[in-house]
Amino acid sequence: MFFGIEKKINKLMDMLGALSSFLLIILVIVISYNVIGRYAFGKSSVGLEEFSWHLYSTVFLLSISYALKTESHVRVDIIFERLSARTQAIINSIGGLFVLLPICAIVVYYGFIFMRESYQWGPHADSISGLIQQFMTTGIGEKSSDPGGLLNRFVIKGMVPLSFLFLGLSTVSFIIKNIRLLIETRSEQVK
Repeated sequence: MFFGIEKKINKLMDMLGALSSFLLIILVIVISYNVIGRYAFGKSSVGLEEFSWHLYSTVFLLSISYALKTESHVRVDIIFERLSARTQAIINSIGGLFVLLPICAIVVYYGFIFMRESYQWGPHADSISGLIQQFMTTGIGEKSSDPGGLLNRFVIKGMVPLSFLFLGLSTVSFIIKNIRLLIETRSEQVK
């Protein structure tokens, strides 16, 4: 049962990795367009500059979960490599359960509050169609203070709790994987 959950979460993490890669291509295009516009034509866009920051943040935040899934996260390999596979699995399981999952829960909780406060700034329309129109024209909630900057700042702020929710899921998969490794190494030792 748990190993089926691990596979489903890993598929989601692969999709997030692919999405991050795609967004990275979009980021390069946006930055290139803005640089060419600035230096070749003397025109620059504050909105595009802010959009590139938002894209970079999104790529980084979504990539964290994929990095854990592929075990490309930062670790002190000098020590870790010398440990047995069983000891590595124990450390990974304990670290995931008692360090990473609680951190994810805290960031999701406070990140949601951070996003909600950004959303609640200013007046809101009374209907769904009014909200959609407001979202597209004047924006909902917090906006950029720069002229020509982006509206709806709550959207990028919402990436923080969302990405840590994904990281929490990736951590669950990581813990299951390490428990599976513990079971496999134990059964090999019994033989």
